[in-house]
Amino acid sequence: MEEETALASQAGLRPAILVFVLGLLASYSEMILRLMQGKGVVDSVWPHAVRSLEWTMALRSSMEGVLFFVAIVVSSSYFIRKRLTESAAPRLRLAVLFLLGLTLGLTSIHFLMDVFYLRGAFLLLPTIFGVILVSLLMALGGMPTIREIGQQKISPPRILHLCGVFFAAWLIVPGIPALMGFAPSPPDAPVIGYGASPGPFDTVQFSEAYEMPEDVKAVQGELEDDITFSVYLTLPIISEDKDVESIPLAILLHGFGYPDADAYQDWMSHLAAKGMAVALLQYPSDLRPEGYESFEASDSGGTSDFLQHTYRDTAIRAALEHLNLMAIQEPRHADVEAHLGAMYINPSDLWVGGHSLGAGYSFITLDDVLERGWANNSLVVALEAPASRPAQSSIQPNLVNLPEQTLVQIGVSRDDMSVGVCPGAFFQQMFSQLPSERNQLIEVQSDKYGFPRLIASHYLQADPAHDTLSDWSFYRRIDAQADFIVAQSRDDTFTADWAYQYMTDETMLTQMGKWSDGTPVLPMKLYHDALNTSSDFDSCS
Repeated sequence: MEEETALASQAGLRPAILVFVLGLLASYSEMILRLMQGKGVVDSVWPHAVRSLEWTMALRSSMEGVLFFVAIVVSSSYFIRKRLTESAAPRLRLAVLFLLGLTLGLTSIHFLMDVFYLRGAFLLLPTIFGVILVSLLMALGGMPTIREIGQQKISPPRILHLCGVFFAAWLIVPGIPALMGFAPSPPDAPVIGYGASPGPFDTVQFSEAYEMPEDVKAVQGELEDDITFSVYLTLPIISEDKDVESIPLAILLHGFGYPDADAYQDWMSHLAAKGMAVALLQYPSDLRPEGYESFEASDSGGTSDFLQHTYRDTAIRAALEHLNLMAIQEPRHADVEAHLGAMYINPSDLWVGGHSLGAGYSFITLDDVLERGWANNSLVVALEAPASRPAQSSIQPNLVNLPEQTLVQIGVSRDDMSVGVCPGAFFQQMFSQLPSERNQLIEVQSDKYGFPRLIASHYLQADPAHDTLSDWSFYRRIDAQADFIVAQSRDDTFTADWAYQYMTDETMLTQMGKWSDGTPVLPMKLYHDALNTSSDFDSCS
């Protein structure tokens, strides 16, 4: 009789395990499918990462909604448990097991991303996963014990159940102060001044595809077949009574594998709303030149020798020439002409910048525009979370002709798990001819004091990760940079001096406001020669 019972138990265990595993696989299904389609690991994980960020932002915005969700989940577990104890309900049990596998899978993905990217930024998401896990476990097995009811022997399944409940509790506990409203909140975004909403002008955006050079076309992969590589031009809406004859130019390059104008709208708006034209240049990431699969790239001193660099150099220069024809030389693009009318774009005052790989490729932009004679009056270089620049001798930048009014700000993040802080420190050496106060490396610190935690990640500059830390550490600087360039173009010495003072006064530049209990947020760190004067960058050399 006991043998028959054991066999029956094993027979019932098999479908349970199968359904649980299916739940686990379902959590990874999108990534597995994208990998099978030939996408890289980063591209395969990225959609889930963006959704996780969206979920977290939604959770942060409504604590009442979070508490309501917790109440629904917990009460549902009670009714499911009651149904399972009153009848066999095999389908309901299998559904709970599937959800258990799915939730555990999503939790494992979260922790993998936390190790490599998130660095503790997401607090409520694992708390919600913990609430769901403990509710599903209680629905399946009731209260945690180490023995089955009426038995003296310790039961391995009950031990496993108990461990699962403890794991779920471990996920939940860090989020309790946030859920209860005990944790201090970060400072609000500035309401006026730098870092506030973009202004004073509204903006409008146009785009036009550029002709990809034939040698680049020949090595393009399939992953970006849905991209029409274009120049996106964002312009301020300036009324005629402002008596503005010309506006300066900004050129922005996106990060690797991220030719998405929507991801940088906030950045472009903050620049353009100050009164300048902003061009986002899309360049290809998926390039497969002959021998790229077996090529072993080297990376040192802030440079790398990937074969793709030379092709992207060609594409970026083609995009720059298209920008010139589209918006600067006569005749201009019809939409640009209709919008600007008598105004023109004057690249004598220029902003050049980029994010991640786009920051590394900003040296290509600088080489091209300086050769054209642009930026002969003033220049701001903004390199954010920079990745390594090309090492090839044929595409090294000539920075001899930097104007006297040049200011370089290189922003790095302490918890940047994608590129680290070293490329930025090496890039600072590229501008050593500048006075030290005009050559800045700015490091954003992570502050986990309150909720939401302020984590200095690789993605502070992208719209999906735009939070309070972005407003204080990044957009304030962007506003000041734009103010400086626009004022230089108008011979407005008062505004130019104020913007310059803000960007070079260490106290004004680095302070980050206060948590709601009055505790100062960790300030940014300012370095004028990071590699040679600070032990914080010893690992780079």
